[in-house]
Amino acid sequence: MTPETQSIERRMRLLQAANEVGKQVTQILDLNELLPKTVDIICDAYGFYYAGVFLIDESGQWVVLRAGRGEAGRQMVANGHKLEIGGHSMIGTCTRERKARIALDVGDEPVHFKNPYLPHTRSEMALPLVVGEKVLGAVTVQSVEERAFSDEDIITLQTMADHLAVAIHNAQTLQALQRANAELLRTKTYEALTASTTQAIHWIGNKVLPITTTVARMKAELNNDSFDRQSLLEDLWLIEESARLILEVKENLLGPAREHKPRPAMLADVIQAAAVHRGLPAGKLFIQEIPGTPLAWADTTQLVRAFGNLLCNAIEAKARNITAVIQPAADADYVSVEIIDNGEGMPAEILEKAWAAFVTTKGPGHPGLGLPAALHVITQLHGRISVTSQPGQGTIFHILLPASHDQPAELSGGAKTILLVDDDDSWAQATSRMLTAAGKEVTRSLELKGAPDLILVDEALQAAPAAEVIAKLAAAGVAVKTLVITAALNVERTTAYLKAGVKDVLLKPYTQTELAELLRK
Repeated sequence: MTPETQSIERRMRLLQAANEVGKQVTQILDLNELLPKTVDIICDAYGFYYAGVFLIDESGQWVVLRAGRGEAGRQMVANGHKLEIGGHSMIGTCTRERKARIALDVGDEPVHFKNPYLPHTRSEMALPLVVGEKVLGAVTVQSVEERAFSDEDIITLQTMADHLAVAIHNAQTLQALQRANAELLRTKTYEALTASTTQAIHWIGNKVLPITTTVARMKAELNNDSFDRQSLLEDLWLIEESARLILEVKENLLGPAREHKPRPAMLADVIQAAAVHRGLPAGKLFIQEIPGTPLAWADTTQLVRAFGNLLCNAIEAKARNITAVIQPAADADYVSVEIIDNGEGMPAEILEKAWAAFVTTKGPGHPGLGLPAALHVITQLHGRISVTSQPGQGTIFHILLPASHDQPAELSGGAKTILLVDDDDSWAQATSRMLTAAGKEVTRSLELKGAPDLILVDEALQAAPAAEVIAKLAAAGVAVKTLVITAALNVERTTAYLKAGVKDVLLKPYTQTELAELLRK
């Protein structure tokens, strides 16, 4: 067989493989499923050592590895591997120039990223992913053989890349449509909830009648010189208790209607904030988070409310301790949370009605709205909640919340020296690592040695109330550089902090993207 015939046959095999890849990938419309399967399909069809798919991030400055073949690919994706567009890499250059590049011997190639995860690569081809005028990223294919690719291979392999680009574009378009539909559904849900809770408030207003009757009776007694002091005290108690009950009902019904935009959320921190805001005794709550658990996608202010209701339910059931277990769900699109207590548990007849409003076994001082309010919040976040319970053995709430897959952003600019006032918890540790890695100087001690550029105070402090910390900072003249960060915004608390002189009160950042935005405040 002549070299020319061999070349023709090889080109035909590559074209057949390109068509096979195109046939398989264009049938997948879920981006999280498409990309990992794509690299496997490419390597299996062509016999390549490695394949990886990079997509351009929101900044337009980097291409981020979204899927890679084998264990090397999984490790690089987990580490957030990215390359600068137009930088010193095959992928970066190919993305900027919208042209394929070939390295026949990577040891001699001046534009090549030396990757320690792929030590056996000897030749590489980088192919742009382009749909119309839009560049989506690039795909890399690599071989253990030198000179594994020729200029003629660009035509056939670019056909494969073009098929892949169309599939990615379709998946991204579908994803955007699903997000828009979810946002519309959430808006309609809140509108319906607001309408229904308004009706409920009217019902509560009717319950105010006993209060007005009691007040009238008190006035009559006070106009009588021989009024009964004990009777008046009992009437005052009735008014106070009725007002407390109405306020609690109002907050549980109207609270979920006050929407904040969902965002990535560190669930361990959100649950800890719920415990602090609800005044759980120290040592009562234990939080276990499995390494590798993704962030959730949630409105943290509402989620603090929901978790707080579940924790209070456990305390009221006389739980000796409560454990929160946070881990990846079987479905990669969700995060699993279990709130486990060893309290009294619920009998079967109560368990059947646990999510119904105004159902309670704890007497008239408890309106029975904690669990229905938690259900409202979690379902509005497109999550799920269920409960199992045994009398005398305790209760477990099983929760699934949508997972967030945030891409890291650069922590450039902004404050250089930062005082972080927080307990030594997972959020503080993660934030300190991100800031330090970005070249920021982070201190944790309130013994100020010079004025930092920025002070971050976690509202949900266990070591000392945030108000006391702010008072110390105000006395030192640095409150104006202080941001109070919180998992749950509250108008009354925010007003108090601002009156104390802090710069602002903001939702706590849980990702590098949010942290970068905060540093620019």
